[in-house]
Amino acid sequence: MSVSNSKGLLTGATGQLQARWLETRGSWRDRKALEFEETYLSDLESSVSATVKVIEEIERLLSQVHADCE
Repeated sequence: MSVSNSKGLLTGATGQLQARWLETRGSWRDRKALEFEETYLSDLESSVSATVKVIEEIERLLSQVHADCE
């Protein structure tokens, strides 16, 4: 699996998770739902964004190493 594919899979899966959570949140409205959201989902977007930046940096470095080896 390439670095680009990993980035795409991560962002795609995150988008799907957020969409499914919105669907679930429509019917799950108690305190436990809020607790779940705060514990597991509240920082997800920022964490994924930071991870994507790291993946892009790794991709850049790998390209540079590849170019240097030619």
